[in-house]
Amino acid sequence: MKRLTRRFKALSDGTRLSLLVLLSERPCCVCELAAALNLSQPTVTRHLQKLSDAGFVSAERHGFFQIYRLAPEDDEARRLLALTFEALKDDPAAEALREKLRRLEVGPPFLRQEACGVCAGPEEKTLAEKEG
Repeated sequence: MKRLTRRFKALSDGTRLSLLVLLSERPCCVCELAAALNLSQPTVTRHLQKLSDAGFVSAERHGFFQIYRLAPEDDEARRLLALTFEALKDDPAAEALREKLRRLEVGPPFLRQEACGVCAGPEEKTLAEKEG
């Protein structure tokens, strides 16, 4: 029961729900999440730690960046996330957050590439537009 209580507490906070929405779009570094939510990096890190403790996200280091991603640790966490995302699927605020993340140009470029599958930072887009 203690684990379930920790999970419900993690899901009961609006900032943590916003973080989950952003991470449902793609893995992100703290600087991207902070920029998308207009919060400080230490604040975002504390919220991510609660989500990690609840078994919803994981982190791994890539050079200077700590990258967070959705990583439910068991079936219960997967089901709770599925219910959460189902409840938020038509939420305008959640869609606005996803769109804001898509437009962000902070953080490591390899994360944006992972989302779209092509190497297209600002310089590459300009070059591609010139060639196309």
